[in-house]
Amino acid sequence: MEHSDFLNALHQLAAAADILAKAGPEAMRTDAIELQAVFRKHDEPDSAIELNDVTFDDRLFVQTAQAALTLAGRNEFAASRALLEQARSLLHIE
Repeated sequence: MEHSDFLNALHQLAAAADILAKAGPEAMRTDAIELQAVFRKHDEPDSAIELNDVTFDDRLFVQTAQAALTLAGRNEFAASRALLEQARSLLHIE
């Protein structure tokens, strides 16, 4: 996966988690903040991530990020949260 694709997916995932944390049901907000931290942690300049084998499935990771953000934007919070969890599970690193 290209570094820019990985960063774009991370930005989408962090944005979806941010929407969930701010607008989602109270019961999901703590999880959303935790997920947001996971995705933002890997976007820091000093994170030094090797992009070889960062995810179990690069294509699925990117598609999951796109879907999570789309569904969060549509206020489909449960589905977005499930996709955020899926994206986290696709990461080799955490």
